[in-house]
Amino acid sequence: MERTLLIRRCFVVFLAMGCRLPVVASAEPLPRDPNNTYGQLDNGVRYIVRRNQNPPGRVTLYLHVRTGALNERDQQNGLAHFLEHMAFNGSKHYPPGTLVPHLNKLGMQFGADTNAHTNQHETVYKLNMPDNKPETIADALTIFADYAGGLLLNAEEIEKERKVILEESRARKSAQERLQKQWRRLMFPDMKVSRHDVIGDEAQIAAFPKAEFEDYWNTWYRPENLTLIVVGDIEPADIEKAAKKHLGELAPRGPARKPGTTGIEPGKNPPDKPRAFVLSDPEQVMAQVQLVCVLPGRKPMTTFADYRFNEIENMGTWIVSRRLREMINAGTAKFRGAGVSVGSVLHEAITPRALAMGEPADWNAMLDQVIVEINRACEHGFTKGELELAQKELLANARRAVQTEKTLSASALVNRFSSAVGMDEPILSAAQNLELLERILKDVSADEVHAVFSENYKTKNYTYSLMMPEPKGGEALPSEKDVLAAAAAAWSRKVEPPTKSADNEQLLAKLPAGGDVAEKRVDAELEITTATLSNGVIVHHRFMDYKKDSVLVSLTMPGGSIEETDENRGASEVASIILNRPATSRLSSTQIIDLLTGKNVSVRGGVGSDTLTISITGSPADLETGFQLAYAILTDAKLEQAAYDNWYMSRLRQIEQMEKTPQGHMMKLMARTVYGGDVRFTPLTAEQVERMKPETGLKWFQRIVATRPMEVAVVGEIQADAALALCAKYLGALPQRSAGFDCLDKLRKIERGSGPYKADAVFESVTPKATALGGFLGCDDANVADRRKLQLVSRILSDRMVKRIREEEQLVYSIGCSSQAAQVIPGTGMIIAMAPTDPQNGAKLADTIIEMMRAFAKDGPTAEELATAKKQTATRLETTMKEPSWWHQQLGEMVYRKHALDELRDLPRVFETFTAKDLQATAAKYMTDERMIRIVVTPESLKDAPADNAAPAKKKPAATAG
Repeated sequence: MERTLLIRRCFVVFLAMGCRLPVVASAEPLPRDPNNTYGQLDNGVRYIVRRNQNPPGRVTLYLHVRTGALNERDQQNGLAHFLEHMAFNGSKHYPPGTLVPHLNKLGMQFGADTNAHTNQHETVYKLNMPDNKPETIADALTIFADYAGGLLLNAEEIEKERKVILEESRARKSAQERLQKQWRRLMFPDMKVSRHDVIGDEAQIAAFPKAEFEDYWNTWYRPENLTLIVVGDIEPADIEKAAKKHLGELAPRGPARKPGTTGIEPGKNPPDKPRAFVLSDPEQVMAQVQLVCVLPGRKPMTTFADYRFNEIENMGTWIVSRRLREMINAGTAKFRGAGVSVGSVLHEAITPRALAMGEPADWNAMLDQVIVEINRACEHGFTKGELELAQKELLANARRAVQTEKTLSASALVNRFSSAVGMDEPILSAAQNLELLERILKDVSADEVHAVFSENYKTKNYTYSLMMPEPKGGEALPSEKDVLAAAAAAWSRKVEPPTKSADNEQLLAKLPAGGDVAEKRVDAELEITTATLSNGVIVHHRFMDYKKDSVLVSLTMPGGSIEETDENRGASEVASIILNRPATSRLSSTQIIDLLTGKNVSVRGGVGSDTLTISITGSPADLETGFQLAYAILTDAKLEQAAYDNWYMSRLRQIEQMEKTPQGHMMKLMARTVYGGDVRFTPLTAEQVERMKPETGLKWFQRIVATRPMEVAVVGEIQADAALALCAKYLGALPQRSAGFDCLDKLRKIERGSGPYKADAVFESVTPKATALGGFLGCDDANVADRRKLQLVSRILSDRMVKRIREEEQLVYSIGCSSQAAQVIPGTGMIIAMAPTDPQNGAKLADTIIEMMRAFAKDGPTAEELATAKKQTATRLETTMKEPSWWHQQLGEMVYRKHALDELRDLPRVFETFTAKDLQATAAKYMTDERMIRIVVTPESLKDAPADNAAPAKKKPAATAG
């Protein structure tokens, strides 16, 4: 099940503090979205209902239960989350082992359509139903009624689920998880908010008796704690009637208790004085510096005054975070990433904070720079230009939200509503949000933003935390005194006012002359226009207004790591920097970011195995800005030294980190076996990174974009003529393209011996987590029939694996089978399953996966399994084929991959034509001994594993670093 964070790191904060702000009608309540129907049943169950036809004929339902880990007793640490799991394991209408198969038969998928999450204050159950029939809705409400009032809590099922919970805990174990647990317990000592961390205490999880489940469930799953949220293609009156029938009879089963609290007492516990923690872990590779202060909590945001204060606060943190980002872009920052934010700990405390990450040796400089920028904002405030940029960004986002809300998916809306319920806030429509924001921005001043920011951050009573790699050899960690001394020195430093940024130029000094549409054809049935520009660029277009105010554009050219050798391995990654932090000879990356501020368009890209792709996404109104930036990158790209330096250091640390994880070793073994050790598909080494230079990446990029063929897909709310005009104006102005989409075909081969492809690895780690992979070489992308059959095979195997490997044998928390057809190199397709597990079970897990696949290849699916998989596939495609993103994916590389539009005409009907014999024969074709893949990665030793409640690492005396 999903699990949310201990503390919401959000910008949503509420009442005004003691700052001088304009007088507003503080008692003016915030409105509620009038598009929703709100109500309450006689027994106290609340409901929110919204008619929404995205997707049509579907409905999404959430049951929000106002209880989480903070309501656990001391002996129930982890039980709220465990109980959420038990809801799927037996109830009044669905005996143990029947609920998930029942929903699968309807066309739903476990995880994607049937899920839940628990955090410290809420538990939310989620159902994405496959249709909107009355009986389907009744089914969903019956399930919810069982969750709230009909759980069996069978002792045998509890025992079986224990190992699944413990495997979920194992799957999350890492250096960062251990450090965060230590930090919480030091930051909030002896408080419930740090002790009850949702996943819970493993010793207690292994021993919870049935009585504790019943106690928690009977106490907290009561009508007044329930909110039903329904969004879909329904009539609200029908839902109200059905909710009354299925949920109206729920009643308390035990006395109520006072809800639990965090235990935080701002100013007292934690103490209102400077503190410092220095934490380390043997598998941490970067340094993280954080400063947090704890201020009195604020009530939920319910009035216009609350809302106004929230937006003013957001502007201040946005500006300071922008300043920190500018330092990174300019190459003056010692950190690789940094930002400031204000968080709310369940209304009981407010936590202004700053965070920076970078090289361990630079911890002092990172702390110094972040404090100096906070102090600069406190002392001197913000410039008019900075405020204008923040306002521009806020308004642009709010105005676009008004346009896109009309066609938001039901799942997006229901998530938003559930979040508001959890935070006790009214639900605002996008139009209401825009109206409120425009009122605020009419009279807000830089002085007000300064006052609010300063009130939050002016205290010197911060808790400073430093998370570091464990020292090696004679090295030593800095002490807490070192950290406090470094912070004090930074706060005492004199700060100058911010300098005024130079006025930005236009993205292009001169607009290109453009080209013409040389050829155009239309597929009337699929509503797809394909055109060739005068310079050879191929453009596919499909108009879709299923998502309002949204257009997806991709530019794809052949090129990438498939062309690399050992000498230039990594050139494609360096070239990708250009697309992730665009700059030109005229404009720095910061100037480009400022020019895009307030524009609802994003330009990103990357260089992969055999494609260089530039993506332009956003509003039709700002799409031309995106094309202008793409043209500037293609014709005048610059790779900034600071961007390269940031990549260089981050990539070296990433390589170091991967050596400490099973995933990193799994990637290396996959490259050695399935890819025959081909350097192009082997993970980058530190030596290869160190050989790279900025000019290597720039030349690699320029070589690919110069004249290589280009395929463009434009899908969304833009008519064909307008889309082709933009493409002709900017992409048609590029140099003549070659017609050779087959230019890399000679490289599409590897030298690999015959299988089976087996490898085991043991690596040094203190994390008790192995990873096992089992499967077989699969099909090539060009084999459309086999590709589709293996999709059904993997769907059936996924359900089998969940039942056997997760539920019956409890080897894993989560598992699924996936079929990955080979696109780049023929013969490297795979049908596999992979999951983390107990190190003692790694070999067993891999062997079980392979055994289950072989059994399928021998016997094929049952009639029921085949019918279920077809229904699941049809249900998924009926929804996804309405999405612009699906069509964009199909069209983006159609010519390059030698696909035909005819492949799309028979979807999803073609899946109904496949028989059990077809699937068995296809599986048998690929699941042979010589095609087998089996890889197990296991940690070597657990004797030095840090405990979950480990104290900070012991330190040798050390002078202040840096």
